[in-house]
Parts: sequence; structure tokens; C-alpha cells
Amino acid sequence: MIAANIMTRDVKCLTADAPLVEAVRLIKDEKIRQLPIVDGEHRVVGVITPRTMLKAILPGYIAEGILKDVAFAPELPEFIEKMNGLVTKRVGEYMDDKFVKITPETSTMEVAAIFVNEEMRVESIMVVDDGDRLLGIISPWDVFKRLCEYREKNES
Repeated sequence: MIAANIMTRDVKCLTADAPLVEAVRLIKDEKIRQLPIVDGEHRVVGVITPRTMLKAILPGYIAEGILKDVAFAPELPEFIEKMNGLVTKRVGEYMDDKFVKITPETSTMEVAAIFVNEEMRVESIMVVDDGDRLLGIISPWDVFKRLCEYREKNES
């Protein structure tokens, strides 16, 4: 089994010049863990995650882990105010250009190994062609589901 057999092909994505509020809406409404950001030729240039969004609204000293005890930190209204300030921002200002990409021919074993690598902390893997154009995305759930289906099919 290879990545092409387990990837999700209908992938929601945005461009770097899209409004950040559109990314927030997609992540929230579609329950997206990692939203690919593509250029005009559909090449992956970055990702936006719920974690990215949290870092954008948290005070820097908390987001960067400088201060470990945050019991004194302000409550929800300040975060909402900071979120409201994101309305005029663009996706490119907050996207992370560090993401994992593989080819459709990558083995399922390699994909699973990436997901369990503690140092990488990968939420999703982008499947791209030779020109880095987005073909699909794989989550740990996709791998697990396919392995279960394969086992059930071969048990019969």
C-alpha cells in the first residue's frame, strides 16, 4: 500500500493572500488540523493549524513558552479582542513554512513512521507531485483506517 491509496484527495486549501478569517472559518467549520497554503500553481508553500492560530492570539511570553506559570494571565476577553484584530490580516503572515511532504509512491510504512516520530510532531502529511503541487493529504486517522480495512478484508 502506498500514499496514493490512503490520501484524501479533495483537500481544502487557501493562498497566502487569502484573508486570515477565511482560514479560521475553514479550520473551525471543517475541523481541519492542518490547512495547506498553496501558490497560484497549486504548489504547497505553507500550512495553518489551530496551534498557529492560538500562537497568534496568545501573548508572546506565553506562546513562546518563556513563562511557564500563566495562572495570572488575562482571561477570555483579551483573547477575543486579539482575535478581532486578525480580521485585516492575511494567511501568509501567519502560515508556517515547515511541513512534511511526500510523493504518492511513498509506502504506508514510511507514512506511519513519520507520524509516530516524536521529534517531528506531524499532524498531517502533504502528498505532492514532482513539481510540489498538492495532490492530497494524509492524517494518522487515514493510515489507521486503511490498515484496519486491509486487515478486515484479509481476515475473511
